[in-house]
Amino acid sequence: MSSRLSDWTLQETAAGQWSEPPVGEGTWLPAPVPGTVCEALAAAGRFDLNAPRALQGSDFWYRCDWPASPAGKLHMDGLAGSVEIWLGSTLLGRHAHMGVPLELDLPAQAAGQLYLCVRGQASAPKRAGRARWRPRMIQPASLRDVRQTLLGHMPGWCPEWVPLGPYQAVRFVPADAPSPAWSMQSVQAEAREGQAHLSLRLQGPTPLPALPYLLCAGQRLALQPVGAGVYCFEGIVPGAALWTPHTHGVPACHALSVQVPEAPALSQDLGELGFRHVTVDTTEGGFALRVNGLSVFCRGVCWTPTDLLRLRSDPAALQRQIDWLVQGGANMVRVGGTMWYEDEAFYRACNRAGLLVWQDFMLANFDYPARDAAFMAELQTEATYFLTRTRQHPCLAMLCGGSEVRQQAEMLGVDWPEDDRVFTGLLARLSAALRPDVPYVANTPWGGAPVFNTSQGVSHYYGVGAYMRGFDDARRAQVRFASECLALAHVPAEADLAADLARHPLDTHWKRGTPRDLGASWDFDDVRDHYVQTLYGVEPARLRREDPVRYLDLGRAVSCDLVEAVFSEWRRAASPCAGGLVWQWRDLRPGAGWGLLDEAGQPKPVWHALSRHWQPLQLLITDEGLNGLDLHVVHEGDQALDLVLSLQALRDGQRVVVEGQRRFTVAGRGQQRFSSTELLGRFFDTTYAYRFGPPAHDVCVATLRAARSQALLGWAVHLPQRALPRAELGWQTRLERDDQGLALYVTASRFSQYLHFSSASHRPEVDWFHLPPGVEQCIRLQPREGVTVEPALAGGSLGALNSLSERWIRFSEAIERSTPAAGDAP
Repeated sequence: MSSRLSDWTLQETAAGQWSEPPVGEGTWLPAPVPGTVCEALAAAGRFDLNAPRALQGSDFWYRCDWPASPAGKLHMDGLAGSVEIWLGSTLLGRHAHMGVPLELDLPAQAAGQLYLCVRGQASAPKRAGRARWRPRMIQPASLRDVRQTLLGHMPGWCPEWVPLGPYQAVRFVPADAPSPAWSMQSVQAEAREGQAHLSLRLQGPTPLPALPYLLCAGQRLALQPVGAGVYCFEGIVPGAALWTPHTHGVPACHALSVQVPEAPALSQDLGELGFRHVTVDTTEGGFALRVNGLSVFCRGVCWTPTDLLRLRSDPAALQRQIDWLVQGGANMVRVGGTMWYEDEAFYRACNRAGLLVWQDFMLANFDYPARDAAFMAELQTEATYFLTRTRQHPCLAMLCGGSEVRQQAEMLGVDWPEDDRVFTGLLARLSAALRPDVPYVANTPWGGAPVFNTSQGVSHYYGVGAYMRGFDDARRAQVRFASECLALAHVPAEADLAADLARHPLDTHWKRGTPRDLGASWDFDDVRDHYVQTLYGVEPARLRREDPVRYLDLGRAVSCDLVEAVFSEWRRAASPCAGGLVWQWRDLRPGAGWGLLDEAGQPKPVWHALSRHWQPLQLLITDEGLNGLDLHVVHEGDQALDLVLSLQALRDGQRVVVEGQRRFTVAGRGQQRFSSTELLGRFFDTTYAYRFGPPAHDVCVATLRAARSQALLGWAVHLPQRALPRAELGWQTRLERDDQGLALYVTASRFSQYLHFSSASHRPEVDWFHLPPGVEQCIRLQPREGVTVEPALAGGSLGALNSLSERWIRFSEAIERSTPAAGDAP
């Protein structure tokens, strides 16, 4: 049995001042363990999170009381920085490898004190070979030589909160503590020809009163002895359901245990398994994932830590974010090489949610010292540890050597070695040996000539977004798979944006939260402003001065416009694209960052837009220029659906100019495309491409309904001219309170562009959506955690981009209703 050491304190001293623990000297501050130096200093008021100071000039001594103990092992599950471990005045060891835990054997000890010293000026080991380039975005350049995260070292990308200290648990395990009877030597769970196949090898106690067996998916599986205390199983698990991403099926996970007849005390839980088969189709320069034989359009996010300061996840916050990804239709997350390896709770949550994980090894941008034997040994230890600890996780679907290393070389004209020892060498071999069930790609971008060519292999696509290209570039670029895309400074929702930021969207405080590439003359606010001017025809600088509220609303709108246009393009049947992962999931500091969630973990308007375009049953519209509109119905479920598709062109957002509809059946896993001419039965300039006089309409609305019940399944909108005149929209609202909370029902007599609801006390589950006239939308309102508002004052405002005014909704006026029982008509 292990015990965590507690009541830790921390002292900061000048670097090198003490060569051994400063006994009885200085001021000791309370310090959480697991925890980081920045976390402890910030709690004590000695580290300004908004203006972080450099820590390299200090050493940091952690201390806790060590009780008298028998012989045993000291386990440190994660240490960041260059750390010395002391027991009293005895140096037990040193550790400077953040990617692997440290375990120390200890003889019996008298009571004393345990110290961990994080050296601020620890020099990087001298590695063989000089770096041929130095990435500007990462400081210092010596990070290429040590196995530490890049987080905290990328000015302009994230706060400079350098991770230092015991960010994972510190435990002592006595030598005589009971240990598990069984240990897993190897395990591989796959789907082969539609059946669950398990290969497993266990080390257990000997002798046993009877042969043990496995229990999995309700099946008893006989274990075969292959040596002293060693047992194996190789074969089919009959009837076991396969693990499938949630957008395409059920992510079935099965409990696995070893059972010992006549000795139940020796039986043991072995965790969970999922059976799936993952391949990548790279024919004709493509890059498409197939899971259990199904083609999967992968959409999701590049993951960011749920808590950058502490480098550990709060279980409730982690689960809430995983739930949002699932509800939003995402089916993949990428843990990229500029971040850090996630803990077991993350992978277990993805297993059960049906989220695929694209996992990088933690390498990015640097020219790594591949000819240094010690560095390569450290990298091998790190990769082996990660691949071994995650071997039972079915969510792991892609392994990747790292990010933008070869791209950096090619952009700088540096030759890539034919004997690439890191990416096509060591990491490729380890991945094939330890996780042969998971495809591997050497780096991203990868596969093109040059390697960052978007029309082959895996790319980082920022044409629409950072590089300010028009929407047509999303098609022209012929993207096959975007493992990063769409970087933009996304403005948080009105209620989530701090009041001082909302009032001054150009001051120094605001700019601290705006990402930029180090040394660039522009930042990602400039990118957003470019699209505000291009799409809405206003001068952003003037609008920012004269009407900052409108400026921020248009900024929110263009984020929605960009993601809707790009994913409508990529998800259509004729697109060669098989996936897009948005950069990034969450902001790392307050302001308008790359995140789809803000720094507090609240969804931004752009997240609501993506959620509407990532659903398994999806209606999309693409502008085909002189050919009018194309309407695309995407269906990822396995059953055929009988549907009705309608299209209306509206003038002044309310009068029907022309309309048409079509009843059709879409096959399971199928798509259907209809042209606007086909639906309307005649030519109509839906895209306002011919420009014969002023436009005859200002919006086209497509709706999708179930043919039998006429239930509304979704709608999509095209605006030939994006900036609509502001008007009174004729909203009718009804507020109800039931067992699930508050529900606001909204209809409008005129088309509402990007309707949104803002409340200090409640968060809308859907927001920033287009509302066609006559369509009723239910907005569920969830209470914000830790927020209390006087009941008589509680409420929120309803607004839209083209509305002349907002409407205040008082929560005290809610009608009490009972929640409908399951199966009742809505």
